[in-house]
Amino acid sequence: MSRLVVPHVIAIIALASTHLTQAQDLGCSSAVSLDGGTIEVEADASGDDTENIQCALDAAIDGGYRDVFLTSPDYSIGAIAVTGFIGDLRGRGKANTTVSIQDSSLSCDESIGVALEFRVGTASVRNMTLSVDSPCSDGSSASVIAYYSNPAQCDKRTTFGNVDRVVITGTGTSGLNAVTGVLMGAAPGCTADNERVLGTLKINRSDMASLEFGAISSVAGGGQVDVNYNNFEKVGLPLTVLNASQSTTVLGNTFNFNDVPDYPAGAGLGTTAVFIASTSDSPSTNSTTLKSNKFKDAGATSAGYGILAGQLGSSIAHTMLVSANTFTGNAGSTEGAGVAAIDTSDGLASGNRFSGKAGAWIELRSGSSADGYVGGSVSGWAIVANNFAGSQATTDVLLGTRTSGIIVGKDQDLPIVEDQTGNNDVLQSSSSSRARNWGNARGAGDEGAREQFEQQLNTLMSMLKRR
Repeated sequence: MSRLVVPHVIAIIALASTHLTQAQDLGCSSAVSLDGGTIEVEADASGDDTENIQCALDAAIDGGYRDVFLTSPDYSIGAIAVTGFIGDLRGRGKANTTVSIQDSSLSCDESIGVALEFRVGTASVRNMTLSVDSPCSDGSSASVIAYYSNPAQCDKRTTFGNVDRVVITGTGTSGLNAVTGVLMGAAPGCTADNERVLGTLKINRSDMASLEFGAISSVAGGGQVDVNYNNFEKVGLPLTVLNASQSTTVLGNTFNFNDVPDYPAGAGLGTTAVFIASTSDSPSTNSTTLKSNKFKDAGATSAGYGILAGQLGSSIAHTMLVSANTFTGNAGSTEGAGVAAIDTSDGLASGNRFSGKAGAWIELRSGSSADGYVGGSVSGWAIVANNFAGSQATTDVLLGTRTSGIIVGKDQDLPIVEDQTGNNDVLQSSSSSRARNWGNARGAGDEGAREQFEQQLNTLMSMLKRR
């Protein structure tokens, strides 16, 4: 018997020794080990996994490993930041790995506090749930994930970010901080035009709920941003494109919007699904495609907006394609719109289905230069092949201030079109007028979209002002 036992004992000792040696080679605690080309991290008995996950990511960079695997069901972290990581930080799945961001664990005073910060490199976060409540120890704004340029060398600015099959959930308006799910932009302190972040961002098959902001991107150089097959619910502002020169594709998502009634009046949050804004700090070109998404207005306020775009300060060339989406209104939302674009020319709205109540399903207009908008003419749009059969909107298509040459095609189930300027090509409409008093051709009768845009932009800039 003894001769049989000894080899087993030797094998066990050898295995334990190998595990310990690997942990020591990585320079981390015994909770971090190497299995082939994968660095595995077990939850720490102390209840704080920040140091171990930080060490694992640093070791991956130093050793050229591209897979950091969280093997336990639950983790708890504070701030983690790495520069140049290439690979995956992954769990076992949305339902099987939960990483909780500790309350009061992030410094949010000098800049936005970040739980998982990736500077340059190619970093993917996959297959886990990230849970957050009130993460700031000081300040008030935080992001669960951030993809940045290198703050130590602002000219090093190419970052490739990927969030795949991840749940990011907060506590909504009951939390003490304004929390963003995913943020991509220039690192704090990198403010010059030639220091804007470059690269790509992909958010795929993920869920965001009960956050102030879902995803915010400010990518330059025509970088690709794909937001595909995600679900947003009870998020103050689910998707934001701000001062960007990026090629954005928003495909197959479900946006539950206008579903948070508890934000302060004037904040603009809780009302809009997709917000696209440029200011005088914006690059000169941008492109956005929104296709095959579901926009569901919950009617928490009377002014819900599926897509709200606008330009302040200086004019940029922003092309928009809004195609094959489904917009579902709400009886309580009588002043909003499915698509509202201010000072934005060159767009196509085609193949969309509109049903239920709204103020207007498509609203195009110019802003007032006195209020900081570009205030120019709006043209180059075609509104064709849409389905307005189920619409109960006050007006289906509103062509407002300084619009001209916009085409509204035939065979769209006779939408109600209000052409305020009379300078557009309305080929078919069930009515040229409606009970609403639109005021004069300057659009004084309807300020809703502009007010909403200004409120949301002010809230965003206040949240981002220290970046």
